[in-house]
Amino acid sequence: MLRKRTLFLIIITLVLIVLLSAVMSVPSDLRLLVLAPKILKYRGLIQQHAIIEGLDARLVCALIVQESGFDENAQSAVGAQGLTQLMPKTAKELGVRDSLDPEQNIAGAARHLNTLYRAFPKSPQEHRHRLVLASYNSGLGRVRDAQALVRHHKVEDPFLWEPVSRAIRQLTQKHEHIHREVWEIGKPPHGHFEGFNETLGYVERVMHYYERICFYDALLFFL
Repeated sequence: MLRKRTLFLIIITLVLIVLLSAVMSVPSDLRLLVLAPKILKYRGLIQQHAIIEGLDARLVCALIVQESGFDENAQSAVGAQGLTQLMPKTAKELGVRDSLDPEQNIAGAARHLNTLYRAFPKSPQEHRHRLVLASYNSGLGRVRDAQALVRHHKVEDPFLWEPVSRAIRQLTQKHEHIHREVWEIGKPPHGHFEGFNETLGYVERVMHYYERICFYDALLFFL
Protein backbone atom coordinates (compact mmCIF):
# COMPACT_ATOMS: atom_id res chain seq x y z
CA MET A 1 0.00 0.00 0.00
CA LEU A 2 2.81 2.35 0.93
CA ARG A 3 4.65 1.58 -2.29
CA LYS A 4 1.55 2.30 -4.37
CA ARG A 5 1.00 5.62 -2.59
CA THR A 6 4.66 6.60 -3.05
CA LEU A 7 4.51 5.71 -6.74
CA PHE A 8 1.32 7.72 -7.11
CA LEU A 9 2.88 10.76 -5.46
CA ILE A 10 5.95 10.50 -7.69
CA ILE A 11 3.79 10.29 -10.81
CA ILE A 12 1.70 13.29 -9.70
CA THR A 13 4.86 15.28 -9.01
CA LEU A 14 6.31 14.44 -12.42
CA VAL A 15 3.06 15.44 -14.11
CA LEU A 16 3.12 18.77 -12.24
CA ILE A 17 6.73 19.30 -13.31
CA VAL A 18 5.71 18.77 -16.92
CA LEU A 19 2.77 21.16 -16.62
CA LEU A 20 4.77 23.84 -14.81
CA SER A 21 7.63 23.49 -17.26
CA ALA A 22 5.25 23.87 -20.18
CA VAL A 23 3.80 27.03 -18.67
CA MET A 24 7.03 28.53 -17.36
CA SER A 25 9.40 27.19 -20.03
CA VAL A 26 12.08 26.53 -17.41
CA PRO A 27 14.91 24.44 -18.94
CA SER A 28 16.16 23.41 -15.51
CA ASP A 29 12.77 21.91 -14.66
CA LEU A 30 12.82 19.92 -17.87
CA ARG A 31 16.28 18.63 -17.05
CA LEU A 32 15.13 17.57 -13.60
CA LEU A 33 12.20 15.76 -15.21
CA VAL A 34 14.51 13.88 -17.55
CA LEU A 35 16.82 12.98 -14.66
CA ALA A 36 13.98 12.04 -12.27
CA PRO A 37 14.51 8.26 -12.61
CA LYS A 38 18.21 8.61 -11.79
CA ILE A 39 17.51 11.02 -8.94
CA LEU A 40 15.05 8.54 -7.45
CA LYS A 41 17.54 5.70 -7.98
CA TYR A 42 20.25 7.44 -5.94
CA ARG A 43 18.06 9.39 -3.54
CA GLY A 44 18.50 6.90 -0.69
CA LEU A 45 22.27 6.77 -1.11
CA ILE A 46 22.53 10.56 -1.22
CA GLN A 47 20.37 10.92 1.88
CA GLN A 48 22.40 8.28 3.72
CA HIS A 49 25.73 10.03 3.23
CA ALA A 50 24.24 13.51 3.62
CA ILE A 51 22.98 12.52 7.07
CA ILE A 52 26.38 11.05 8.01
CA GLU A 53 28.17 14.27 7.02
CA GLY A 54 25.50 16.70 8.23
CA LEU A 55 24.63 17.96 4.74
CA ASP A 56 21.45 18.96 2.94
CA ALA A 57 20.77 16.02 0.62
CA ARG A 58 18.96 18.32 -1.81
CA LEU A 59 22.11 20.39 -2.30
CA VAL A 60 24.17 17.25 -2.92
CA CYS A 61 21.57 16.19 -5.47
CA ALA A 62 21.73 19.61 -7.18
CA LEU A 63 25.52 19.37 -7.32
CA ILE A 64 25.32 15.98 -9.03
CA VAL A 65 22.78 17.30 -11.54
CA GLN A 66 25.26 20.00 -12.52
CA GLU A 67 28.44 17.94 -12.31
CA SER A 68 27.47 14.83 -14.26
CA GLY A 69 23.75 14.82 -14.94
CA PHE A 70 23.73 11.62 -12.85
CA ASP A 71 26.00 9.81 -15.29
CA GLU A 72 27.90 7.27 -13.18
CA ASN A 73 30.58 6.89 -15.84
CA ALA A 74 31.11 10.59 -16.56
CA GLN A 75 34.74 11.59 -17.13
CA SER A 76 35.86 15.12 -17.92
CA ALA A 77 38.71 16.26 -20.14
CA VAL A 78 40.75 17.14 -17.04
CA GLY A 79 40.23 13.75 -15.39
CA ALA A 80 37.27 14.34 -13.06
CA GLN A 81 35.21 11.18 -12.63
CA GLY A 82 31.85 9.86 -11.60
CA LEU A 83 28.62 11.33 -10.33
CA THR A 84 30.22 14.18 -8.40
CA GLN A 85 33.21 14.55 -10.75
CA LEU A 86 35.94 13.94 -8.21
CA MET A 87 39.45 14.77 -9.37
CA PRO A 88 41.92 11.86 -8.96
CA LYS A 89 44.01 13.70 -6.36
CA THR A 90 40.96 14.68 -4.33
CA ALA A 91 39.54 11.16 -4.56
CA LYS A 92 42.81 9.70 -3.28
CA GLU A 93 42.88 12.12 -0.34
CA LEU A 94 39.30 11.15 0.48
CA GLY A 95 40.07 7.44 0.40
CA VAL A 96 37.99 6.80 -2.72
CA ARG A 97 39.51 3.86 -4.58
CA ASP A 98 37.06 3.80 -7.48
CA SER A 99 35.46 7.12 -8.44
CA LEU A 100 33.20 5.35 -10.92
CA ASP A 101 31.58 3.38 -8.12
CA PRO A 102 28.48 5.46 -7.21
CA GLU A 103 28.53 4.76 -3.48
CA GLN A 104 32.26 5.49 -3.09
CA ASN A 105 31.88 8.60 -5.23
CA ILE A 106 28.94 10.02 -3.29
CA ALA A 107 30.50 9.12 0.06
CA GLY A 108 33.78 10.80 -0.90
CA ALA A 109 32.10 13.95 -2.18
CA ALA A 110 29.99 14.16 0.97
CA ARG A 111 33.13 13.99 3.13
CA HIS A 112 34.73 16.68 0.98
CA LEU A 113 31.68 18.93 1.25
CA ASN A 114 31.64 18.46 5.01
CA THR A 115 35.24 19.69 5.16
CA LEU A 116 34.38 22.70 3.01
CA TYR A 117 31.37 23.62 5.14
CA ARG A 118 33.54 23.56 8.24
CA ALA A 119 35.82 26.09 6.53
CA PHE A 120 33.08 28.76 6.68
CA PRO A 121 31.52 28.46 10.16
CA LYS A 122 30.79 32.20 10.48
CA SER A 123 28.89 32.54 7.20
CA PRO A 124 25.06 32.65 7.11
CA GLN A 125 23.64 29.46 5.60
CA GLU A 126 22.81 30.63 2.06
CA HIS A 127 26.16 32.43 1.78
CA ARG A 128 27.82 29.33 3.18
CA HIS A 129 26.25 27.18 0.46
CA ARG A 130 27.69 29.43 -2.23
CA LEU A 131 31.14 29.69 -0.66
CA VAL A 132 31.28 25.90 -0.40
CA LEU A 133 30.18 25.42 -4.01
CA ALA A 134 32.78 27.92 -5.23
CA SER A 135 35.41 26.02 -3.25
CA TYR A 136 34.22 22.69 -4.66
CA ASN A 137 34.54 24.04 -8.19
CA SER A 138 37.72 26.11 -8.02
CA GLY A 139 39.42 24.93 -4.83
CA LEU A 140 39.23 26.24 -1.29
CA GLY A 141 42.50 28.14 -1.79
CA ARG A 142 40.96 30.38 -4.45
CA VAL A 143 38.11 31.34 -2.15
CA ARG A 144 40.55 32.00 0.70
CA ASP A 145 42.51 34.31 -1.61
CA ALA A 146 39.30 36.17 -2.45
CA GLN A 147 38.48 36.51 1.24
CA ALA A 148 41.92 38.00 1.80
CA LEU A 149 41.16 40.65 -0.82
CA VAL A 150 37.87 41.50 0.90
CA ARG A 151 39.67 41.85 4.24
CA HIS A 152 42.28 44.08 2.61
CA HIS A 153 39.62 46.51 1.37
CA LYS A 154 38.19 46.71 4.93
CA VAL A 155 34.74 47.65 3.68
CA GLU A 156 32.73 44.44 3.39
CA ASP A 157 32.33 41.14 5.22
CA PRO A 158 34.62 38.32 3.97
CA PHE A 159 32.11 35.77 5.25
CA LEU A 160 29.40 36.89 2.81
CA TRP A 161 29.15 35.58 -0.74
CA GLU A 162 28.56 38.85 -2.61
CA PRO A 163 31.84 40.58 -1.66
CA VAL A 164 33.76 37.34 -2.05
CA SER A 165 32.27 36.74 -5.50
CA ARG A 166 33.38 40.22 -6.56
CA ALA A 167 36.85 39.60 -5.13
CA ILE A 168 37.14 36.34 -7.07
CA ARG A 169 37.01 38.49 -10.21
CA GLN A 170 40.07 40.37 -8.93
CA LEU A 171 42.29 37.29 -8.77
CA THR A 172 43.27 37.66 -12.42
CA GLN A 173 46.66 38.79 -13.65
CA LYS A 174 45.35 42.20 -14.71
CA HIS A 175 44.73 43.00 -11.03
CA GLU A 176 48.38 42.60 -10.04
CA HIS A 177 48.45 46.18 -8.75
CA ILE A 178 45.99 45.15 -6.03
CA HIS A 179 47.82 41.88 -5.36
CA ARG A 180 51.04 43.72 -4.61
CA GLU A 181 49.24 45.61 -1.84
CA VAL A 182 47.99 42.40 -0.25
CA TRP A 183 50.70 39.78 -0.69
CA GLU A 184 54.48 40.13 -0.43
CA ILE A 185 54.93 37.75 -3.36
CA GLY A 186 52.87 40.14 -5.50
CA LYS A 187 50.23 37.60 -6.49
CA PRO A 188 47.59 35.37 -4.85
CA PRO A 189 49.12 32.45 -2.93
CA HIS A 190 47.19 30.03 -5.12
CA GLY A 191 48.09 31.80 -8.34
CA HIS A 192 46.16 33.98 -10.74
CA PHE A 193 42.66 32.77 -11.46
CA GLU A 194 41.29 33.41 -14.93
CA GLY A 195 38.41 30.94 -14.64
CA PHE A 196 36.26 33.06 -12.35
CA ASN A 197 33.32 33.22 -14.78
CA GLU A 198 33.07 29.44 -14.85
CA THR A 199 33.07 29.26 -11.05
CA LEU A 200 30.54 32.05 -10.56
CA GLY A 201 28.25 30.50 -13.16
CA TYR A 202 28.66 27.08 -11.57
CA VAL A 203 27.57 28.38 -8.16
CA GLU A 204 24.44 30.01 -9.55
CA ARG A 205 23.48 26.96 -11.61
CA VAL A 206 23.79 24.58 -8.68
CA MET A 207 21.87 26.94 -6.41
CA HIS A 208 19.14 27.22 -9.01
CA TYR A 209 18.82 23.44 -9.21
CA TYR A 210 18.82 23.35 -5.41
CA GLU A 211 15.95 25.82 -5.23
CA ARG A 212 13.92 23.85 -7.78
CA ILE A 213 14.59 20.55 -6.00
CA CYS A 214 13.51 22.13 -2.70
CA PHE A 215 10.33 23.35 -4.38
CA TYR A 216 9.40 19.94 -5.77
CA ASP A 217 10.44 18.20 -2.56
CA ALA A 218 8.07 20.45 -0.61
CA LEU A 219 5.35 19.88 -3.20
CA LEU A 220 5.71 16.11 -2.87
CA PHE A 221 5.59 16.41 0.92
CA PHE A 222 2.29 18.32 0.91
CA LEU A 223 0.53 16.12 -1.66
